[in-house]
Amino acid sequence: MQILINRDGQQLGPYTLEQVNEYLAAGSLSPDDPAWHEGLAEWVPLNQVGGIVVPAASTPPPFDPGAFGASSPPTASSPPPVASGPPPAAGPPMAMGAVCPQCNVTVQPGQVVCMNCGSHLHALPSAGKKGAGKLIAIIGGGVLALGAIIGILASMLLPALARAKAKENRIKCVNNLNSIGKASIGFSQDNGGRTPWNMLPSQSLNHYGNAGTGVFKYHYERPSTTLGAGQIFGLSAMKSELQTAKILVSPCDAARVADNEVLQAGWANIDTKGGNPVTIGTSYIFCQGGDHGRSATVIALTRNLNANSVSASAFWQGADEAAGANRMTGLNKSQGQLVLADGSAKQSTDADLGGSGKVVKGHSNSVGGTSPLGASSSAVIR
Repeated sequence: MQILINRDGQQLGPYTLEQVNEYLAAGSLSPDDPAWHEGLAEWVPLNQVGGIVVPAASTPPPFDPGAFGASSPPTASSPPPVASGPPPAAGPPMAMGAVCPQCNVTVQPGQVVCMNCGSHLHALPSAGKKGAGKLIAIIGGGVLALGAIIGILASMLLPALARAKAKENRIKCVNNLNSIGKASIGFSQDNGGRTPWNMLPSQSLNHYGNAGTGVFKYHYERPSTTLGAGQIFGLSAMKSELQTAKILVSPCDAARVADNEVLQAGWANIDTKGGNPVTIGTSYIFCQGGDHGRSATVIALTRNLNANSVSASAFWQGADEAAGANRMTGLNKSQGQLVLADGSAKQSTDADLGGSGKVVKGHSNSVGGTSPLGASSSAVIR
């Protein structure tokens, strides 16, 4: 026998006789709940169904069958719609003063099923009921609030992270210049204290080949042909000191990183003397007056110098400025890096440059070494 239960217009079941007796014993159903099964002409209280065992004491309050008087009893040929399933198993008894999580109606102590809406008092709100809507609204509101908090934190943290990254890149750039400075020192020690741009004719011929005779006739003369930084980086002796082309590009110079990767791939074939100097992927230039016998002179610097000299009106071009062919994407106005002949590399500002700049002033006033007599040349080799 399959039994249907009707509560507040909501049909439950069908249930077997054994299930109904179990739910009665557990308090999930009331003996007064209207019930129907095939063979009955109308809805009757559950305790009038044959085979129903009514517990000695029933916790739920009496149910008013008259509430369903308007309902027509189903027929065998047209049974009532079947409910979604049996009531959930009974959970812990509800305490005094508890309310239904679905409809907020006060329930009795020990009650398992709400007599107002039929919801199980210990189950989470099911989909489609107003309790579920409240839960979804709470969750949705929490997600929106969390998103707003994340947005605020991101707006605060991203600029700070960008500044930290820029600072880190400048430090790496200084480290690259430090390595270039050491490479220049190593070259100088092997060549009588002379730098690659200040060699005797015989030395120039040895390192640059036939083209070297036109680079410097004598160490005290200005070059009779253009000497580029790429030719210096491509010298076999400098390559040996540098070891890798990776340090020739600054992390502050994103525009040249891709070319530097090409340079790294072909690094083994670079040879200025053999006619294959470095032509791409570098961020650093040299100062012609750099001399390791003059410790305060500038050896190398970032390419974002505005002019071809470190004196006069020289300044660092910034990526945040309107124009400037030598700008580097990761360096702003008055930001640059350089390394001195004594091996010290530093982050620089415009205060270091120009005729009265503290670094350039020391560079110009240095004496000794293998450079021509007088002030050290301020010209740069790009």
